[in-house]
Amino acid sequence: MIKRKLKLLFLLILLPVHFATAQIASPFNKLPIVDTSETFSFVVSGHFHGESSNQSTFPASTILAGIDTLNSLNPAFLMSLGDLFVDVNETYINNYNRSLFGKLKMPILNAVGNHDLSNGNYYEKIYGKTFFKFVSHKCLFVVLNTELNDGSIKEEQLDFFKEALLQGQKDSIKKIFIFSHRPIWSENDVVYEKLFKGNSRTAFGVNNYEDEVKPLLVEFSKTKPVFWMSGSMANGPASFFYHRDPATEITFIQTAIRDLPRDAVLLVSFKRDEVVFNGISLTGQMLNPVTSYNLDYWNENVDTAEPFSYRLLPYLTIKMLGHYYFWIGFTASLLLLLILRFLYSRWKRRG
Repeated sequence: MIKRKLKLLFLLILLPVHFATAQIASPFNKLPIVDTSETFSFVVSGHFHGESSNQSTFPASTILAGIDTLNSLNPAFLMSLGDLFVDVNETYINNYNRSLFGKLKMPILNAVGNHDLSNGNYYEKIYGKTFFKFVSHKCLFVVLNTELNDGSIKEEQLDFFKEALLQGQKDSIKKIFIFSHRPIWSENDVVYEKLFKGNSRTAFGVNNYEDEVKPLLVEFSKTKPVFWMSGSMANGPASFFYHRDPATEITFIQTAIRDLPRDAVLLVSFKRDEVVFNGISLTGQMLNPVTSYNLDYWNENVDTAEPFSYRLLPYLTIKMLGHYYFWIGFTASLLLLLILRFLYSRWKRRG
């Protein structure tokens, strides 16, 4: 009886500590983000599937080879900035579980990209909500789904975003980090006009970043640092893009890997209330300071990015033929052709 009471007392003491520290858990490897250590860092990168021609059903080779490096950094969490998968089905999930998720010693989260949602709502059925927030080490982290509404933050997600920013007004929140796949902040700004041409972007018209999202952030950036990190970055000259907008004081970052020698991840560390960015190469290449991969660097080097290789055409063709989207389009086109042919035949007979 005494032992049972002691056990109950122990649980009552332990539970508040648990709920104060384990605010969110990874849907991929079930590890929680804990807020107990005085030092704090996290790792960010996007496009973990590497090149779109990757048909292996495994992550990029540079990610798999860099698992020990990632674990050695001992980050609070690893944030994937979308296109974690090429496609999402049982084969991909099983292979990712045993090759990546099960080997990481930190929780992994994801800001979904177009490839993650290529199989309808299958991703959400398996891994849960595609936009969410959490607080850790006096920072508010907001994860957005920029595939909804063609890149605009609208309806339920806009309400969620506004509610999250209200939480960011608290004195206890010192910094705000926003994670997304698409750099929706770059699409309608002439400053970025020559950059990120190969990205997923708004198909029709413009998104609502300038009119509805940006004004919300500008108010916060006057009093608290705001960082927006995105991961839709085609074959650019580096794994990083860094720009602190002088007009708003918002820091914009792009980072992604492509299964190339330049592949690196971003380590974000906190030192005496200062945010420090370090690039961590996954291939052993020497890297410049992250802040040097700025507008000047990209404008000078973006055209020298590796050109498209026509040797990839057979692989891309096989990938296209193997995806159900192609056969949906093919069937719809065939059906439309048959209808037009039928209507034309009837019109011709009447004539």
